[in-house]
Amino acid sequence: MRGISLPLVLGATAALCACRERTDGDSPRPTTTGSAGVSRPTEQPRMYAAAPGSFVDLVATARRGVVAVRAATPVKSGPAAMFPGAPETTADVGLGTGFLIEARGTYVVTTYKIASASPELRVVLDDTTEVPAKMIGRDVDLDVALLSVDRPRLPSLALGDSNDVKIGEWIVVLGNPFGEEVTASAGLVSSSGREAAGSLLQDRGMAYRTFRLFLQTDARIHRGNSGGPVLDTAGQVVGMAVATGDRPGELSFILPINRFKEIVGQLRDSGQVARSWLGAKVKPVTTELAQQLGLPGTAGAYITEIVPGSPAIRSALRPGDVILRWNSQPVDNRTLPWSVASAPAGQAVAIAVWRSGAEIQIPVVPERMPQ
Repeated sequence: MRGISLPLVLGATAALCACRERTDGDSPRPTTTGSAGVSRPTEQPRMYAAAPGSFVDLVATARRGVVAVRAATPVKSGPAAMFPGAPETTADVGLGTGFLIEARGTYVVTTYKIASASPELRVVLDDTTEVPAKMIGRDVDLDVALLSVDRPRLPSLALGDSNDVKIGEWIVVLGNPFGEEVTASAGLVSSSGREAAGSLLQDRGMAYRTFRLFLQTDARIHRGNSGGPVLDTAGQVVGMAVATGDRPGELSFILPINRFKEIVGQLRDSGQVARSWLGAKVKPVTTELAQQLGLPGTAGAYITEIVPGSPAIRSALRPGDVILRWNSQPVDNRTLPWSVASAPAGQAVAIAVWRSGAEIQIPVVPERMPQ
């Protein structure tokens, strides 16, 4: 082995030996002695100390809030068609997955694609009871539907905060497309979508770019668990699984649960979502920008442009302003567009703005976002 010193070779060999599992009995595993005097192996440390040992308890607790969504009559191209050898025209009553939430009543959340596949829907509960369901609200842009079920005291899942989800965090996707067994797939969050969430709503529409504001994961999401809950390691719902295809290697998307929480009231009360817009394009407040403007911190959304013909141009806002609060709630470049989108159109909103080294109040009137 030319060019490599003997100590380096020996060091590398020792490192490799230390990494492999010992099976030859040369070096016994560390042991501890219990109260009964019986020696037992000491638990070996995991490479990633924060990684869960298993998700068995989490799945067992959450499964009661997972439901199967069915059609009254067989429908083609559903989850049954994704099995090896099954043609795409395979028909089955299984449509996908949903989950139970509490929102002044118990409702089922699933994807609009699933809910719209049949005019007559039914859901299968954890105890295999099948009950009628009705789609009472939908948001085609976000591919989400809200179903009502005439069954009291159903176990709902707790909704978490998707803004707290970090890249690299463990998540679990639950599914039950056929009402037979709750399935689980686990993976890591690979993209938060939060930066895109702010930019996509600054103009007037989302179109195909909507998926950029979704969470992305390497957990397997397909037609079977699409519509199912995505849980963090605390067992709270941080999103809804949204399938875009079944081929291995395709991106897996998750609708952040905060996006749903912003519209659930409209879905429940009016059946659809009316979004507003302002027309002020914003960017983050950096440390350097804050120093230039005399801001005490980096909070807020810096206005770079006012769109002609927009509600913002009919207000006193102007480029160079920093929007600090919207309707008394702190905002930044990521959260402001969603605060605007969920505001009632035609109603004045008071916003706090930083201008010329001082905070001032400016009223604005958001308008209905053009389709």
